[in-house]
Amino acid sequence: MSLLLLNASNRIAQGFLKVAAESGKYEKIICADIFPTYFTVQRLLKFKSSLSANIELFKIGDRQDLHDVIKQANNVLYVSHDYYQTTASKKNLLVATLDLVKNRNYKTVAYVAPVEHDHQEEIDEWKHLEVEGRRFIPQLVGIRSDITFGPNSTFTNKLAQRIYNGESIYFQSTGQSCAPIFTGDLESIVAQVLAGSHAGKLLLAKGHKHIDFKSIIHLIEDSLGSAYKAKLNESFIEKIIHPTNNCIVGQQLYCPSYINLTKLIANYKALENTGYDQVVGDKLVDIEEYHKNNKTVVDQSLKADYQLSYLIG
Repeated sequence: MSLLLLNASNRIAQGFLKVAAESGKYEKIICADIFPTYFTVQRLLKFKSSLSANIELFKIGDRQDLHDVIKQANNVLYVSHDYYQTTASKKNLLVATLDLVKNRNYKTVAYVAPVEHDHQEEIDEWKHLEVEGRRFIPQLVGIRSDITFGPNSTFTNKLAQRIYNGESIYFQSTGQSCAPIFTGDLESIVAQVLAGSHAGKLLLAKGHKHIDFKSIIHLIEDSLGSAYKAKLNESFIEKIIHPTNNCIVGQQLYCPSYINLTKLIANYKALENTGYDQVVGDKLVDIEEYHKNNKTVVDQSLKADYQLSYLIG
């Protein structure tokens, strides 16, 4: 049995890769990605070296590449990617994937769409995509996750990195709160789906505790140690050209992941439980207890080469 993991380079997907590799269920795991930069290849190669399973890397350059790699596995797990400005629409790759998958007999087809990987302007478009996808692929499982926290979280690790490096965080609070889910718990849900659970269902993965974004920042700050303090809105340049305003100058000043981070905080709307077949993740790891009992470790061994061209971030 084989598994195709699409968009395997990002942190959240790496957590799913580790669980799949350690399960021993798969003779082969294919990690396919568009790999837009050298850094994105390196971070997956580094992670792959820590696993003993048979893992192959495959670069997707066009639709034919996607078609070729989809034929090589009998289980498919798609994770929305974290290349925020590489594509005009982040859902297009999923649309193409589902279109190619619908004519093949796969045991499991699932996708995970973490809120922190969204283009903030596209959130409502996912609803239409989810309906259409399940119409053509009856066994399709969709997992929409709230903000994640933990070792494989994109969101909290980006915040931790900025606090650790003494960089300002542009913070525009809307008073919204989220229900963060531990990456380990999200990985357990995905493992259940790959084992055959929830076929044909649309799931919302979220934690049981609601917390605002400023409190999350302070939790990370405390877990880094007493020497680290978050610098909120302390950049003079950000006060003139802030990273959420979509202007051309701002796109040159700030790296894409930082722009999306600030947009996420400024535009986040709490996920409603309605519209999903099942809400999963209640009574799992608590974000406050986790950061109280675990020291945040920032991985400085790999620097994103695509960020070096930016002045800030």
